[in-house]
Amino acid sequence: MIHRFGQSEGVVPISAHSNRTDVEIENPLYQVQDIESLDVASARRVAREAVNVDGALVRIYARTDNDDVDVVWDEDPDPTYMAPVPLKGFFVPQPLEAELTQWGVEFSNNRAEVAFVLEEMFGAFGDRLLRPGDLLEVPYNSISRVKPKYYKIENAQETGNYRYTWLYLTCQAMLLQGDVNIRPATDQLQYVDYDDPSIAVDHK
Repeated sequence: MIHRFGQSEGVVPISAHSNRTDVEIENPLYQVQDIESLDVASARRVAREAVNVDGALVRIYARTDNDDVDVVWDEDPDPTYMAPVPLKGFFVPQPLEAELTQWGVEFSNNRAEVAFVLEEMFGAFGDRLLRPGDLLEVPYNSISRVKPKYYKIENAQETGNYRYTWLYLTCQAMLLQGDVNIRPATDQLQYVDYDDPSIAVDHK
């Protein structure tokens, strides 16, 4: 009898004979996960090109790690920020929708989602990447008197997986509406040389 569906004890798996070595079996040439694959390198180039074409220049203010941060409530009464780093990011500008409340005028669409190239973000910030509390200065390019400028990052995660490799870093941010504690240092700008990401020069 070839098949014994009602009996499962004592079944010995039979491995098919292969002329390949153990290394070739575990790491074949057509494996999906391969960070050194030319397909992955091509996907990273396409991701950078897409953001460079469709994105806009965003200034990123990374919050410093101060000693006065409340570790329980994760609050910083007097936050300070590093010099801004300009990077291309993709986001969709939304028209402001003002609403008059009993506390004054508030904006209902005060959130934004910005996507950066993960490889560029890693070159500029290392393993730190972006954290909740960092600031984004986005170009709104409006002639209106009231226009959004600074957004505070609430969450950031890797997106756009291709063959087990993440391509983008997407941030969810909330619009800052007159927070007097936020004082980013806008007098200096930090440029990153992407040919050598470890080199950073401060210009005042």
